[in-house]
Amino acid sequence: MDKQTDQNIKTIRFPITADSKLQKMAEKTGLTKIDFFIAMVDYFYKSKKDPRDLNDELLKKELVKRTDRVIAFIKVIEDNLLMPLITSTDKINNSQEQIVNYFNKHIIGHNKDQKEAYAKQQTTLNSLDASMKHVEAAQYTKDTIKRKCLDILNFYIQHREAMGMMTKQVDKDSLIENVRQQMKNL
Repeated sequence: MDKQTDQNIKTIRFPITADSKLQKMAEKTGLTKIDFFIAMVDYFYKSKKDPRDLNDELLKKELVKRTDRVIAFIKVIEDNLLMPLITSTDKINNSQEQIVNYFNKHIIGHNKDQKEAYAKQQTTLNSLDASMKHVEAAQYTKDTIKRKCLDILNFYIQHREAMGMMTKQVDKDSLIENVRQQMKNL
């Protein structure tokens, strides 16, 4: 088939400088000039860019438009999710502060009162313990005195019975004085 008669082939005339630029760009991408030209036409067709616009104003407008959409989305997320979350967090913080304040005001105060009451109770128990020891010591002393008194009484009875009717009054007085002295020594 002859290339001239093929309906899919069109001819474009352009300057030699443009041809050399087209050749260099095609070689860099590894394409033929025709394949590169077809890819270039597809690119401009799909991107809807104006090839004369070297500053890419359409691209800038598209980027601004998309950026505005992203910012609008972020604002919606902020309004729908973040603000309620921040509000809930503030409420939780306030509740926790109230709990901590209540705890500090009532529980810690109660614990302090309990500690003071326990300290007083401990002091009372220590005093009671000392009193009990004193009573035990007194009971021991009382028992000891009773035993010694009983010993003195037994001593007196034994010696008095050993005395007869003929015992001198001096011996009787000596025994009584001895018993009195032992009682004083207790």
